Amino acid sequence: MSNRRIDEDQLLRDLRIEARDVLEDKISILNSHLARVVLDPVQALRDIRMEAHSIKGVGAGFGFSAVTLVAHRLEDYLSDISTLTDSDQIRDTQIFIDRLQEVIDRYLDAGPDDIAMVVRGLPIKVDSMFDVDSIEQTDIEVMLVAPSGLATRYVKQELMACGYRVITVSRSLEALDFVVHGRPDLVIVSAILPGIDGIDLIRALNAMRHTRDIPLALLTSMDAGDDRLRDLPPRVPVLRKSANFSDDVAKALAQLRII
Repeated sequence: MSNRRIDEDQLLRDLRIEARDVLEDKISILNSHLARVVLDPVQALRDIRMEAHSIKGVGAGFGFSAVTLVAHRLEDYLSDISTLTDSDQIRDTQIFIDRLQEVIDRYLDAGPDDIAMVVRGLPIKVDSMFDVDSIEQTDIEVMLVAPSGLATRYVKQELMACGYRVITVSRSLEALDFVVHGRPDLVIVSAILPGIDGIDLIRALNAMRHTRDIPLALLTSMDAGDDRLRDLPPRVPVLRKSANFSDDVAKALAQLRII
């Protein structure tokens, strides 16, 4: 039995070495795609997105949480972009690729605190509808866990208009890992999510040792007297999409002692 365990451990180590080699190759491919952006910015963007998604899958499959998180943030940054021609976006994409290489070189098996330090310095996309100079940027990072769609985009825009750094995640299980390793300042969770719903996700985050101190808020259209809200931990504020959404977020941040 002990020999079998040794064999299994060696196999896992060999597979992780192979996975690292695969990631190195994929970083080279990402750089090649970015180099072609001048010739065909639309196709280059598609190729970079596909490769980032593939890297995220490799990272998740082998427990390389830092790789998964940085690749997801690259995907999130490139979402809603139709062509990669803006010089700032090209520069930021290169920063993501360089940071992925840094993760492979130094942070493959890093703990949550080191991973949080790595991802906190990643670029955040500013929506083109905003006048950047008119927004007072903060260092507050908000993770928005909500299904993809127009409603989520509206909430993200409202948060960005307040100057917050916003990362979006669409699935509960993915959010669990990202909250543990990304350590955002605030997690806003939609009540409606596929699989594990938002209230159950909040209860899980509130109960786990690694995440119970991270501020949480629920985004919902439920009435205040809805029975489902009884399961919400008392410290979690409820946000509703309305004309006062930005003010409600500010109040929630003050209640959670973030500002």
